[in-house]
Amino acid sequence: MAILKALEIVFPVFCIIGIGYLFAAFRKISLEPIIEVLLYLTIPALVISSLSKKQLVLDDLAVVSLSAIIVILGTGLLAFIYLTLVKKRDLRGFYLPVMFMNSGNMSFPLALLAFGPEGLTVAVLYYIAVSLMVYSLGIYIAKGKGGFVEMFKLPLIYAAGIGISLNLGGIRLPEPLITTFDMLGAATIPIMQVSLGYGLYSARLAYPGVSIAGTVLRIGGGVAIAWAVVTLFGIEGINQKVILLSSGMPAAVINFVVSRKYKVDSDLVASTVALSTLASVVTTPLILMWIM
Repeated sequence: MAILKALEIVFPVFCIIGIGYLFAAFRKISLEPIIEVLLYLTIPALVISSLSKKQLVLDDLAVVSLSAIIVILGTGLLAFIYLTLVKKRDLRGFYLPVMFMNSGNMSFPLALLAFGPEGLTVAVLYYIAVSLMVYSLGIYIAKGKGGFVEMFKLPLIYAAGIGISLNLGGIRLPEPLITTFDMLGAATIPIMQVSLGYGLYSARLAYPGVSIAGTVLRIGGGVAIAWAVVTLFGIEGINQKVILLSSGMPAAVINFVVSRKYKVDSDLVASTVALSTLASVVTTPLILMWIM
């Protein structure tokens, strides 16, 4: 049955997130060093490792990246319309959890379990586009001037450039080096999931009405815009499935990190991240049943 297949895929993902949540109840640690390890070591390694597995064509790269950007900007427009209608345009932080989905912690394992290494490669391409937008447009929303410079301070953009260049150029790295990237990159998915669960433990529901609206716009709006994109551009196959899956993910925890760093509606952002992640326990299996 389709529902059983979908549950088989999502169970390990939410189980590891749950372990991170339970760990937070018994042990207090700082997530900041872990996030640094992810951002500066394991995620760049995973990007290079994944991009070496499947020969890309420029069309795939353009289609997946453009789709991610359209979904981000489209949900941003929905957020603007909502804040205008409810007369809360001062809640600038609301844009972050609505626009920027969890295309790493959850999309990576789900794409890998549902569609194999090829699905993970597409999810990585989607994640790269989202991450560049988070560390440019996202920080600009939270900080204002100077936000776009932040993305050049992280190795992700350089890892993406190296991985894509090697792939499109047909250059094969020495096997020991590939193994090194594989081993380091393999740590990314479980660490991300445990970190997500740990971070959710301290989240509290603030602005319940706005948080619910943000959850609906993030998941429902993301899927609706992605469906319009794949239909309009005739995107099919693994690209279509992963675009729809990634676009329907809950809000990313990095939104809370950004909002807290730049002091912009961090309680609202944390609340929306937690609520959308809880909602995804139901919505993610439904999305998988639809696309598989």
